[in-house]
Amino acid sequence: MLIHGATDNDVHPPLFGATQRSFGLFRGLARRHDVRVLCVVPNRTRKPLEERVAEVTLLRRSAWYTSAAWRLERARLMPLFLASLAHRAQAARWRDVLPGEADVCMADLPLAGVLDARPARLKVLHAHNVEYDHFRAAGPALFASGFWAGRLRALEARAVRGADLVVAASEEDAARFCALYGVAVERVVAIPNGFDETAVRFPAPGERARARAALGLSAGEYACLFVGSDVPHNRAALGVTLARVMPALARDGFKLLVVGSVTRALDGRREPWLIAHDATADLLPWLHAADAGLNPVTRGGGSNVKLATYLAAGLAAVSTPFGVRGYAALEPLATVAEIDRMSEALSTRPQGAAARGDAPAPAIRAYAWGALGERLAAELERRLGALPGAGAASGTATPRGAEARA
Repeated sequence: MLIHGATDNDVHPPLFGATQRSFGLFRGLARRHDVRVLCVVPNRTRKPLEERVAEVTLLRRSAWYTSAAWRLERARLMPLFLASLAHRAQAARWRDVLPGEADVCMADLPLAGVLDARPARLKVLHAHNVEYDHFRAAGPALFASGFWAGRLRALEARAVRGADLVVAASEEDAARFCALYGVAVERVVAIPNGFDETAVRFPAPGERARARAALGLSAGEYACLFVGSDVPHNRAALGVTLARVMPALARDGFKLLVVGSVTRALDGRREPWLIAHDATADLLPWLHAADAGLNPVTRGGGSNVKLATYLAAGLAAVSTPFGVRGYAALEPLATVAEIDRMSEALSTRPQGAAARGDAPAPAIRAYAWGALGERLAAELERRLGALPGAGAASGTATPRGAEARA
């Protein structure tokens, strides 16, 4: 089966939630099928136009207007999603980048115009969030934000109507798509967020000690890790952690590790109990150095990739009730507390599975991106098999060889 993907992010290396989800699912799909992905990137990107990674063929093409839209949003004038209108005008160009006649075309909302321009037996809208809800709850502070929210709702409604299938990031989002846009239940499937099993694991003997020594952490210090990209809901979560969670703990030997582009929100702030590092493709040393992973988010959409990542690394995960949305099977593995009780929850110094010497919980294994991608592949195969003329398309529902699974 030939699968075409279209996204407005450079998905490799996957440094933040959206790229981790996109590349993780494509990588899992590529275990069974031929996957070719258009990545629309800013002009400043200096990477190969074509690259093959983990059996996924990435086709990068630049668009000057994405940077312009980003700057306009930073100036609080217009939202970034307006770039999708330019993407739609360029749909024929993007269509021609993707070679071959696809069985499946799967696009993110900004590139949904490709679904109209690119013939495919199954057209799939891949949703990281219910974008209308996410924009209202955690979007940028803009002039006339209500007007822009209405425009986004119309844009999302059009994309949903034009797709044969919507892939949501949680059961909650799937239900919301049905309620908000009147889409039939059978046209929506939930594939949750997960973790990168090729890069995240429990520490081997000695790795934890080396990781902590590299950061100058002593044996008696308890390290809390917050990982996040520079988006409004992560900025708000970091702000409340600095203001209301850490001050009560810092004098008792607690340290806060902040990793990711969200560190821009620190504005040069430096405290004796704070260690910050920009986005990195190698998160493992930070995961191994930490005792607990924090997910203090109180708004946003979809679900937070960081929660599954913390648990997959064997950390104690401490989250707000909002932060465990979309992870019903993982919630029992986390310590859940409202923001005002998070300091109290951390004061007991909860231990994760790695610190206790436990094996990884079976529940977390199902959230590996490879497994989730294969789950999506099976769903696409099932739906293609139910279409008229099933089996006429070359490669439909035919898994790749065992060598591709290795």
